Amino acid sequence: MESKGQMLGFDLDDAVYIPTIRAMSLFNLDSLMEIDLLYQAGIESKTVADQARRVLIARHGAEDFTLTIQEEMLDVLGSVLDIITLSVGGLGAISLLVGGVGIPTIMTIAVTERTPEVGLLRAIGAGRGQILLLFIGEAVVLAAIGGLCGLVIGAGGAWLLGALVPSLPTHTPWLYVLYAEILAAAIGLLAGVLPARHAAGLDPIEALRAE
Repeated sequence: MESKGQMLGFDLDDAVYIPTIRAMSLFNLDSLMEIDLLYQAGIESKTVADQARRVLIARHGAEDFTLTIQEEMLDVLGSVLDIITLSVGGLGAISLLVGGVGIPTIMTIAVTERTPEVGLLRAIGAGRGQILLLFIGEAVVLAAIGGLCGLVIGAGGAWLLGALVPSLPTHTPWLYVLYAEILAAAIGLLAGVLPARHAAGLDPIEALRAE
């Protein structure tokens, strides 16, 4: 038969076809577990299923079987993929929440530890706006580095999965990479505002005295 190649890492050509009676005897079966029907293009699968149902009922005397058409299988697969997508989205939301809480905590600690530095900068002429931009910039850079690390880990995992299952589409779209990095930087920007405002509002004399 014509070569079919691989699908999801399975070799579709690694199969042999033998008569049904011989297979049932070989595997000690009293009946068939599954029958796959192939039909010509252009025919609706529901029509084929209805015809198969009539034939089987006529032979069995009752509907003691289950028919599943291709569209139903695709719907089930789509539902599974939707659940996986929601799960991944939930994990992403939790990661953003953790980052949104962690960055202000880190930046608040940084402001506390660097209070004398802020006082020195203010004493030599740095304005509040410059201090504000300094700490907001640090928060954005911190978030961007975290996002970049996450992207490297994610892309590495996708590459490893693609190496293990060559037929599985695991490429990482560059547009999504850009969106993810922009989102990470935006989270850093929002999370760093309060610590930066606190740093900008420090009294220079009191900040220098803290040393």
